Amino acid sequence: MPDLLTARDVESKRFSKAMRGYSATEVDQFLDQVAEDIQKYCVQYADLERYAARLEDKIREFESLKETLSGTLLMAQKTADAKEEAANRQAEAIIVEAKSKAEQIIQEAEASKERERKEINHIRQLRQEFKADFRALLSRFSSLVERDEEESDENNGAEPAEDDLLK
Repeated sequence: MPDLLTARDVESKRFSKAMRGYSATEVDQFLDQVAEDIQKYCVQYADLERYAARLEDKIREFESLKETLSGTLLMAQKTADAKEEAANRQAEAIIVEAKSKAEQIIQEAEASKERERKEINHIRQLRQEFKADFRALLSRFSSLVERDEEESDENNGAEPAEDDLLK
């Protein structure tokens, strides 16, 4: 790309004089105006280049920030996934432990129930034995009382001996 003209190039440019040429004053005024405009454009161009450089720096900064945020987001997602997995494992362990404890409690309750059932059956058996023994005792006592009454009738009102009652 050829070098661009500068404002100084336009200002220093001199043309040769010809006989029927343009008015030197008009040409000089026009060249001065062109040089001024070129100078303004050069300043604007330099300002725009600085602005573009700042924008490029910001773009690089934002791209770096984007990469950092992407990495951070990825790490946060992995951390969240790991924590969720750990929480799920812990929840499963708690459930397994709770089921185990519940099973143990059920087994203990069933064993206790069985012991209570045996105790009730034992008490029922003892009650039956007691009833049988009590009936036998009552029957014996009744027999003794009847015998004593019979003897009393025979003895005309004599009281039975204590030993006879306890037999």
